Amino acid sequence: MRLNVAELVKQMIRWVYALSPYFWIDRYFKQQELAFEPESDAWQALRNKRLFLSEFYIVSWLVGSMLLVGLTVALNLTGDADSILNSAIVTAVVVLLLLRIFGIVNKEIGVILFGICKITEGTMVSATGRVIVLAMVNFMTALFLFATVYQLQGQFEDVPSFFGAPHSFAGLVHSVSLHFTMNGAFTPADAFTWLVSISQGIFCFAFGTIVISLFVSLLNVKPLRA
Repeated sequence: MRLNVAELVKQMIRWVYALSPYFWIDRYFKQQELAFEPESDAWQALRNKRLFLSEFYIVSWLVGSMLLVGLTVALNLTGDADSILNSAIVTAVVVLLLLRIFGIVNKEIGVILFGICKITEGTMVSATGRVIVLAMVNFMTALFLFATVYQLQGQFEDVPSFFGAPHSFAGLVHSVSLHFTMNGAFTPADAFTWLVSISQGIFCFAFGTIVISLFVSLLNVKPLRA
């Protein structure tokens, strides 16, 4: 029996993708779509609904992640963080955010490598402006998700005093620095913060490669004549 590594990776991506609530909602509309003739009015209405749902889900995560960062900054500035950040709820939130970050990379890899985890499964990836814009929205979402994780459970050394109340938005600054320069603003003070920082660097490298490939495929490159 020969092991097909590519097929195994493809199946693992599908399994991770199935953890997303969006997957099940989209699957419901996909089953409804199959009941109609392709390109018919009813079919097109359902396809447009699926496209809207995809965009709404992605943008909602961006807005939600920005609100979460703002909330953590406000809690640190007011000094109410200590009574909240040690709870089991915060740990669960951190796990959820890390799963979402992993889900973003998983979906993009599935789309680029195998043409799965997307509405038009099995077709060649079309690097339209919409695809690139949504990819950049996911990139920014990850920035704020990582920032929230740092704000909630990150520990840093050498944080300048001008950041105000105990590291009030050091997590956000560290995340922005890592996301755009792949170099952290501060030194992680514990193993968890170090691991998350390393993970963010890997995310930025992998996601940057994906976005660059989308831009390149969008170009109409022709060989020069001799």
